[in-house]
Amino acid sequence: MGCATIKIISVVGKKNTGKTSLTVKIIEELKNRRFKVASIKHSHHKMEMDKKDTDTWKHKQAGSEIVVGIGSSTFFNISKNLPLERILFLIKIIEEPDFVVIEGFKDYSYCKISTSPEINDEFVLETVNALKLPDSEIAPLVDKIEKSSYDILDTLYTTECGLDNSKDIGKAIIKNEITNNDTEKEVYLSINEKIVGVNCFVNDFIKNTVIGMLDSLKTEEYGIKDFQKIEVMIKNKENRKN
Repeated sequence: MGCATIKIISVVGKKNTGKTSLTVKIIEELKNRRFKVASIKHSHHKMEMDKKDTDTWKHKQAGSEIVVGIGSSTFFNISKNLPLERILFLIKIIEEPDFVVIEGFKDYSYCKISTSPEINDEFVLETVNALKLPDSEIAPLVDKIEKSSYDILDTLYTTECGLDNSKDIGKAIIKNEITNNDTEKEVYLSINEKIVGVNCFVNDFIKNTVIGMLDSLKTEEYGIKDFQKIEVMIKNKENRKN
């Protein structure tokens, strides 16, 4: 509850078409505009964030399913391949960035900048020659990204234009038929690691019910002065569903 809306953009294209260099320039321009940015790199090859013979590497070799390294920064090394939607949800919950810039994942229905003319669908904002794109064209490109990118698909829900299908909502935002403001809400729900979109009624019902219960607790004893962001995880051991 209470997570800010994020915007997601994916840079897609064939190998050696400048995806990484364009991704870096987009991130730099967003940072110059004082946005908080997260990024995801998709690769078909094995990726290792940890170096051989380090302490955390030894933890993983010993069989640890998830290794967390904490120092001047924090990193997670998880043994399984998580779906993109789950990764985006975790990024949203943990860090609340303004933008997530993805390199790859061309088959997903997020706003895309393509570096290959062959990769083109209704979610592509613009196709560019990233290897020849002058720096002066980055700012106008990011202007489009700011205007047309949107949140995690399965969290989008609006009835303002008669839409409740997340992909249709994404297309409508790209076409400027609705704005991101039409999809803003304050409750985000995940069940069995699957994101569930909620409408305005469910959003308000969950929010008001949880806050009403928390108001009866002596949360001040834990140093909590307000309820800016509330995180609840329910372990439904009986697997009960009414």
